[in-house]
Amino acid sequence: MGPPNRDGPCGLWSLGQGTLCSPQSEAATRLGVFEKMDPIWLRFAMFHKVRIPRQDLLNRSGDITPEGTYVTHVKDARQHFSESLGSLSSGRVAIAGMSVVNLKLAVSIALRFSATRRQFGPTDEEEVPVLEYPMQQWRLLPYLAAAYALDHFSKSLFLDLVELQQGLLGKDRSARQAELGREIHALASAGKPLASWTAQRGIQECREACGGHGYLAMNRLGDLRDDNDPNCTYEGDNSVLLQQTSNYLLGLLVRRDQGGARIESPLKTVDFLEAYPNLLGHRFEGSSPEDCLDSSVPLAAYEWLVCYLLRESYQKLNQEKQSGSNDFEARNNCQVYCCRPLALAFLELTVVRRFHEHVHQPDVPSPLRAVLGRLSALYALWSLNQHTALLYRGGYFSGEQAGKTVENAILALCAQLKDDAVALVDVIAPPDSILNSPIGRADGELYKNLWSAVLQESKVLERASWWSEFSANKPVIGSLKSKL
Repeated sequence: MGPPNRDGPCGLWSLGQGTLCSPQSEAATRLGVFEKMDPIWLRFAMFHKVRIPRQDLLNRSGDITPEGTYVTHVKDARQHFSESLGSLSSGRVAIAGMSVVNLKLAVSIALRFSATRRQFGPTDEEEVPVLEYPMQQWRLLPYLAAAYALDHFSKSLFLDLVELQQGLLGKDRSARQAELGREIHALASAGKPLASWTAQRGIQECREACGGHGYLAMNRLGDLRDDNDPNCTYEGDNSVLLQQTSNYLLGLLVRRDQGGARIESPLKTVDFLEAYPNLLGHRFEGSSPEDCLDSSVPLAAYEWLVCYLLRESYQKLNQEKQSGSNDFEARNNCQVYCCRPLALAFLELTVVRRFHEHVHQPDVPSPLRAVLGRLSALYALWSLNQHTALLYRGGYFSGEQAGKTVENAILALCAQLKDDAVALVDVIAPPDSILNSPIGRADGELYKNLWSAVLQESKVLERASWWSEFSANKPVIGSLKSKL
């Protein structure tokens, strides 16, 4: 479908020539610019009894005959639904990638700044880089690990989407193709929220970790935050999208319990749920921080967590229905403390598993595997630590030592990664001309670059326009009081 032959006030539409200018077009105008996104306008159009030509229909999976009859070549309802999911998933996969890019830019700026900015020290003779402080490491390095893990996930999910689109173009009507569409839909519906929310929190943390310099406009952290914020809403509000993922997981359990179907999928992201009852009996086995320095330990914990939340969500849904709620009400009443954390935990598990498997591939050089393994373990433990209350409530953790073990492992991994942080940033950071941040340049000349950028600003060596009002023409005492 192409744009109309002439530009209307509402941009590109799949409408014929003259539609927007027809008498039936009741309104077509611009509502206003999106906040902090000057080139993008919110537009609307209203129509009344406007006829759209049949040839303008988007009819890959269904069509309307000249006689007005709906026809489709897809007879299976599940396959028909799957075919319509590809277009929805494409945008969400793209936004997940956009969010990861913003996160990578932010951590590049903040970590380069932290490695060169010196402040205080054990003696008065020499100050130390702020990255040497455990607090700064704990604030920033988990987001560096998240950038690596989510970057790998978003790229692998894109390749999965390419496989789905190839099947659609090749008119693959197999059951596997239909199931692949549903699985990618579930992954994309949780992947966009996880990536955009992680970037949102990460950019803000990077901004604060750079002190006053983080709020200086020329250093771009404010721009990155503003650029990323709409990603939480594009292609669907994040909290609403997560319902698609939890519905997918609950549907698998219903088919297993009611029809005896195996729980499996083309990308194998849910295959572990086949051992669902047995996994619920597992318990945390780490007795020291050293036991947790490989991502296989948090990976096992995540499998238990997803099974636990799936059981809780399933039981809550059935309880709501038994109490008289209809399906719509029952699902809404399950979202906050059951289905929402279920969807996020499932996606975090998928990210952790894919990055863990990538790091442990045989062709990864041993020295590289060591540092990537630390990133993998740090992201997994840091993400898992946000579910500590659930791990204790469900009985996977017991005693205070389990929680302390995870926390100490996170701090140990941060300390091990701090010396590699700048090198890891150099791998993912774009050229300085693209990063365009004086405090984030690769040469490490923090103060030189910052001062040079300041001097290039307009009128920086001149007094402010209001100077005379507070010097030569000082206000009379009491004249500035409120007149209210």
